[in-house]
Amino acid sequence: MNCESFSWSVELPDATTNPYAAFRNKARVHLESGGTRETWDIPKPVGRRLEKLRKTSGIDPMTRSELAQKVKEVSLLSGTSKVEWLVNKRDYSSKELLEKLLQDGYSQEVSEELVSRAENNGLVNDDRFAEVYIRSKSFAGWGRRKIERELARKGIDCNQLPGWPEHYISESDEAERALELARRRRLTGKNDFQKIVRHLLSKGYSMSIAYDAAKTALDSASDGGWSV
Repeated sequence: MNCESFSWSVELPDATTNPYAAFRNKARVHLESGGTRETWDIPKPVGRRLEKLRKTSGIDPMTRSELAQKVKEVSLLSGTSKVEWLVNKRDYSSKELLEKLLQDGYSQEVSEELVSRAENNGLVNDDRFAEVYIRSKSFAGWGRRKIERELARKGIDCNQLPGWPEHYISESDEAERALELARRRRLTGKNDFQKIVRHLLSKGYSMSIAYDAAKTALDSASDGGWSV
């Protein structure tokens, strides 16, 4: 108890809590100010740090705003460690990182500040992420449209990338990859052309590229140049 009109405490999740419960990764700050009670959900690591600081250093916010500021400070400290851990595992787009932090319980304000810091110190770079992603997915056989669609979901507009698409995916390279995929398809003698075209469309190739690849592949097979 800090004074008659203000008190606060930290509730950490019970270790025996159902692991599938929504609260399992959250801690809570309970406060009472002027007869009004509030509960703030915060990430579990933030709750642990707050409780440790309260016990070892005697932090003693006297008002709601002071407590909110302390929670933000501890959240930024904990969140910085979280960001470093995440990007050491794999690269993230700025949108992916923001969504991950929000999912973990960090506030919108704290999450946005953490992402901004990560961008400023080079831990996160959308152009770099996009280049690696595009080359990886192109190698895996994805066409331009699917790559554009998936990057958009990650918050990256390919049209804003310097040199898109020529620097990343040339039309001739895309046509060659589509033909290679078409030649891998097993022929049954029934609707082979339509099946190949549908497969290439699902991989993100345009109708014209899919059509040409399917036609070339089947022509090659009928000429004996492709073993079925």
